[in-house]
Amino acid sequence: MARERIQTRADADTLEQVEQYADEKDISYSEAVRRLVRTGLIEKGYREADGDGDGDQLAEARMNETARQSGTILMILMLAFLTAAEVGLL
Repeated sequence: MARERIQTRADADTLEQVEQYADEKDISYSEAVRRLVRTGLIEKGYREADGDGDGDQLAEARMNETARQSGTILMILMLAFLTAAEVGLL
C-alpha cells in the first residue's frame, strides 16, 4: 500500500508530547505520528485493530547507531577474552 503525506499544524504542547512518545518508543517522529493517528482511528471505530490489540507494534524500533556499534565492540572483546582464556593466555 502506497503512503501519502499528511501535513498538519499542532500547538507546542502536542508537538512536545509526540516527541516524548517517539523517544520513549525509540522510533522516528514520523512513525510516532503514524502510530498515534492509527490508534485514534481504531479507538473511534474508523479502523479495525490489527490483531495485536493496540496497533503499537506495527513498525520496528530503530536501534541507535551508537548502541549498535558499542554492542558489536563488546561482543568482539568478549570473544577475544574467551578465546584467550581457552588457550591459556589468561
